[in-house]
Amino acid sequence: MAKGKKNVQQVSYDLTGRNELILTESKSMRDDLVFKDEVLDKVKFVACLEGTTEVTVEMAASYYEVPIDTIQSVIRRNRSELNEYAEVRVLKGKTLGDFKTRVQDEHAFKGISSLTLITRRGLLRIGMLLTESEVAKSIRNYLLNVEEIADADQRQWAIEREISKRERRRLTDSIQAFYNGSLKNDRGLEYATFTNLVYKVLWDTDTVGLREMYGLEKGEATRDALSTEDLRKVVDVETAISSLIRLRKDYREIRDELIAGKDNFR
Repeated sequence: MAKGKKNVQQVSYDLTGRNELILTESKSMRDDLVFKDEVLDKVKFVACLEGTTEVTVEMAASYYEVPIDTIQSVIRRNRSELNEYAEVRVLKGKTLGDFKTRVQDEHAFKGISSLTLITRRGLLRIGMLLTESEVAKSIRNYLLNVEEIADADQRQWAIEREISKRERRRLTDSIQAFYNGSLKNDRGLEYATFTNLVYKVLWDTDTVGLREMYGLEKGEATRDALSTEDLRKVVDVETAISSLIRLRKDYREIRDELIAGKDNFR
């Protein structure tokens, strides 16, 4: 396990309310940053339509992990801004028919009379406007803070830390919504027990042991001390736990399965 504690003091990039307002309220700031669309793939891979650099509204909703009508609402409210830079276009009639054939075949998007397409920069602009999405928050965080860091290793660490935060939220949401096992009577115990399981699988220790290993003081976040590689491992284990919880498995089943396969995560 590579130690990376002091990186966190050099990479201070927690998103603040003020920073939220910078991008959600300042068109000039959005215009300055919208060309950095490579940030999209750093935070989460973008799957565009085959042979294009565009996505549909549905694909944008999937990327930002929000309902489709949330994306539609952002587009409606900011149509003139998106149109100004040709970041959104609507296909109809022959243009739509030609596009269907070119992208896949004549059966693609069957039955629709119009299709809204969003460029990668449009997708990024939507992320700068979208307040309901954790993925969008990670993107704004990266744009406003991480890009200021010169060191490539620190930038990569910051990206992985954002991803790990998002996966942690997914795990806690899964516990709250789906877990109904032997730990159910104590909500706080559930979170702590599954967290300790992550560290047990990876390093044969628990939260207390990991904090002692790094000499962390009270108030210092445990995961801010982890290296880029270790953050990725944590995400892998938490993703596995989330999936098993959603399959309604009890803690003991999850623990036994992950401990038995721990070498796959190390």
